[in-house]
Amino acid sequence: MNPRMHARPKPEAAGLGSAAAVLWDVDGTLLTSGGVAARAFLKAVEHVTGRAPLPDGIEFGGRIDPEIAALLLATVEHDEEHVPAVLERLHHLVQLDLETLRAQTRVLPGVRELVGRLAGAGVRQTVVTGNIRSVAAAKLGSTSLVPPIELEPGGYGDSAATRADVARAALLALFGEGWADHTADCWIIGDTPRDLACARAVGLRCALVATGRTPVEALTGIGADVVLSGLEAPGDVHLLWG
Repeated sequence: MNPRMHARPKPEAAGLGSAAAVLWDVDGTLLTSGGVAARAFLKAVEHVTGRAPLPDGIEFGGRIDPEIAALLLATVEHDEEHVPAVLERLHHLVQLDLETLRAQTRVLPGVRELVGRLAGAGVRQTVVTGNIRSVAAAKLGSTSLVPPIELEPGGYGDSAATRADVARAALLALFGEGWADHTADCWIIGDTPRDLACARAVGLRCALVATGRTPVEALTGIGADVVLSGLEAPGDVHLLWG
């Protein structure tokens, strides 16, 4: 076995090449944006509350933005009623700093190639992300991944109240009311255990890549169909494809 491949698709699993759709996580999976939106998030909380939030010790990976806003508000002793104001301010701050965001956004190794290969195979691609829609669109707009990745049917942090419901919103947009009939042929690709939990909650297969802040050791053995160190190794992607 290739040492970078820590689990193979189950024998009955359809690989990416024959998937009905692939739902991508954004941060740490498709790209990195240099922390521009993260810094804007902290500023948004401070602008709304007048106090700088204390993010130390909070694990943000795989959470949706309303959940992150609530956690940050709690550090300055404000409750969740301020979440909409924080997200609105986040939207404006990111829009004001689009030039920096575009300059610092980088597509992760192997992503362009796999996205292009999926498009060539006719596999639909969208996103399931914790980012609110406008921030996700700003990040992805700084790349050449859209199209073939479709933004309109994506699931975003402001699409629903939980990450699983965000995924359900994307599946509904992709397949309509009969979306549950397609779940066995769909994949989520992400970089955190929360991406796996989301996939399992809606019946999707899941590939985890250790390209974010979670090391491969923490992703291995937790139930994903496939765990990869990255997407840049052709042999790994070939196994995932099949």
